[in-house]
Amino acid sequence: MSKKARNSKSSTAKVVIGKPNKGINLLGSSLSLSGVRTKNRQHRVKPGALPGIEHIADASTAPAPDSICINYIDYCANQLETGSVTDLDAFLAKPLRDWLTVRWINISPPHPYVINQFRQHFEFHTLAAEDVMHIPQRPRVELFDDHLFVVLRIMQLIQAEPSNINNIATSNELDSEQVSLFLYDNVLITFQEEKGDVWQPIRDRLQKDNVRIRKNGTDYLLYALLDAIVDHCFPVLEQYGDVLEALEQVTLNNPSVEVLHSIHSVKQQLALLRRIVWPMREVVDQLYREEDGRITDTTKPYLRDVYEHTIQIVEIIESYREMASGLTDLYMSAVSNRMNEIMKVLTIMASVFIPLTFIVGVYGMNFEYMPELTWRWAYPAIWCFFILLTIAMLFYFWRKGWIGKN
Repeated sequence: MSKKARNSKSSTAKVVIGKPNKGINLLGSSLSLSGVRTKNRQHRVKPGALPGIEHIADASTAPAPDSICINYIDYCANQLETGSVTDLDAFLAKPLRDWLTVRWINISPPHPYVINQFRQHFEFHTLAAEDVMHIPQRPRVELFDDHLFVVLRIMQLIQAEPSNINNIATSNELDSEQVSLFLYDNVLITFQEEKGDVWQPIRDRLQKDNVRIRKNGTDYLLYALLDAIVDHCFPVLEQYGDVLEALEQVTLNNPSVEVLHSIHSVKQQLALLRRIVWPMREVVDQLYREEDGRITDTTKPYLRDVYEHTIQIVEIIESYREMASGLTDLYMSAVSNRMNEIMKVLTIMASVFIPLTFIVGVYGMNFEYMPELTWRWAYPAIWCFFILLTIAMLFYFWRKGWIGKN
């Protein structure tokens, strides 16, 4: 970050930042749709709208007090300071302390006015600021003269107790949250779509003196945040593995329509996971191959390890997608087998009654001379014959393995 950017002071109105206000409709509200948790996005781009953050309606209007949360962590190898920002103008105008090597600023949720204030102070591109607000964006890396702009997504699986075993998949919601990062020489800015994240272990590590993360710069902090996001995909995938195994048992034992809906829900969520993780792999690879010196040689081996994790995640997702497709075929086979069992029972019943019906039909004809009709024991005799014939046919079917054997 340039010296001019450090010491510049905004002439805009004072902004009070703190705890969320219950009366404010914050970004990140969600609704459930087919097992995928989607966001009620604000500030959608209208067709033909002017590019840039300045043209968004709320970019010139300060947010309500206590509606946006901004936290910062200043640290070096043996010193650390954390705090919350209540006066944004004063915070941006205050120069960085001489002792710090890294300042991490985290903002959640994003607001056009706050983003524009950071854009004016740190002088990042207005289109990048616009992409922070226009959610969702594809994960990517953009290189600028004095900073990097990185877009990532955090995946979390929100579990709920299923009402029955048949809707075990639709009881889970896949939550996708966008995170936008601006990497400078000694400042890292992160914009989170929602409050709460998977970075608490990193904050805990920063509390310890002389650890590796405290001895390195902003590029290593970027790696740590990226590594936490990627590693968090593994427990999500483990839960999908458990769901697929449960669905396999349910499909074999009770192939109902609800099970088919659950299978399609899992396939939809896995497709979403793949669309998110695949470009994240490209992000890690591009950071690893960055040649402008923003990613140091000390950090690049760690990024290579993250890249291997992304490849492993993609392979797991592909295998799970194949399992989900196989479950669809298994469901169709199970339904077909059940139909075959029903048809077999009906066929056996029809086979038993065909000779009986024939005999009844013969003696039901209205001929005048039928000797058997005048016999004294003809009626009980025909019933005994019917019973013996039925037992003989069932015994024959049993010997052939058509009934009573799996």
